[in-house]
Amino acid sequence: MYSNQFMDIFSRSASSSRLFIEETVTALLSAETNQAAAEIIGRALSAYTVFDLQYIGGHLKREVDRLPDPYRRMYKPFCMDLLDQYHEFMQDYRPGIVCSGPLSDLDLWKKYWVDVPEYCFLDVGPSKNSLPTQNHPLSKFFYRLVFAYVMFVKGGCGHPVGMPFPGGLRIRQVADIVYCPIRDREKDLPQALCNYCPAKQDPDY
Repeated sequence: MYSNQFMDIFSRSASSSRLFIEETVTALLSAETNQAAAEIIGRALSAYTVFDLQYIGGHLKREVDRLPDPYRRMYKPFCMDLLDQYHEFMQDYRPGIVCSGPLSDLDLWKKYWVDVPEYCFLDVGPSKNSLPTQNHPLSKFFYRLVFAYVMFVKGGCGHPVGMPFPGGLRIRQVADIVYCPIRDREKDLPQALCNYCPAKQDPDY
């Protein structure tokens, strides 16, 4: 499945990228345990080289740099959460420290993955830029892989506690419950992480 694992993943052709995504998703759809899911996710994420991660980090930085102040200053400490979660997962995956037991909601797990290949290539057209764009199918797939582990295996949420939204709203935690002010506002977007996140809608909003 990962015969091109030693080349930068963003150097792959469109057909090779599609095959990588489709084969990985097929394997993930067959996973029924946390350990199996983590193993497949870990193998796929291992195909991303340090150069690929630099591209992803650069896109995250440029995204936050475009935000207006004062929101930019409030959001900046949280802008690298995607890569922070990636590194945290890989630190557990490489020595084999992963959660045991079955996936808690197999139906939701399958729903999360079934349309991912189509989603990753949605709105992707020819680009004159020789560098990978933020909308690159493998950039989108990286995001889905990382947060599949965070939300389904680890039991975490799609946004870190304390992360601000425009207008002063924030993710907050009370005891063991994480509340999100926009949790139920993305139901019309099937690929939005909010639809799979274990956070609860904040009753104050």
